[in-house]
Amino acid sequence: MNTYQHLNDSELVTLLVNGNKLAFHAIYQRYLSDLFRYVRKNISCKEDCEEIIQEIFESLWVRHKELGHVTGLRAYLFQMVKYKVIRYFRHHSVRKKYAEHYRFFEAMYDNMSEQEKGSDLVQAVLERSVSTLPDRCQEAVKLRLIENFSNADIARKMNISRRTVENYITAALRFLRAYFRNFKIAIKRG
Repeated sequence: MNTYQHLNDSELVTLLVNGNKLAFHAIYQRYLSDLFRYVRKNISCKEDCEEIIQEIFESLWVRHKELGHVTGLRAYLFQMVKYKVIRYFRHHSVRKKYAEHYRFFEAMYDNMSEQEKGSDLVQAVLERSVSTLPDRCQEAVKLRLIENFSNADIARKMNISRRTVENYITAALRFLRAYFRNFKIAIKRG
């Protein structure tokens, strides 16, 4: 094993391309700490950092036959990590938006009486409130709520950017929160 630690990156990549597991292990040992520190500077959750590093090395091994073009192993690994971190934040922000969306509707539902939950009143109020939104915003919300489309699917279907879809959904959620707040006040008074 020690003989592999003394090899330079180029030699390790050549051996790795040929499926040499000891070369892979030497690469792992050489770069694990540096890659982990890099990820940890960007992501606070240690478990998420470990998972990203695990995915990087798993991908490296799965694709080892395709790595003959790699001339700078260190740069290549850090580039892989950089893209994983970017995807992590994209996915994290999408998850956060969906969680917020779910919490809003869950809170709305939890605040309703059993009679309201069992009636068509909520559905009617939701449809009425959505119908007051601008047409394009309405379309985006209906695709999300009724068709369960993702932002990317909505953007493709409506021929708009994902950012515009996010803006429509955010504006609609803001409007619906206020609308339902007012609706609950009117029910309590009436």
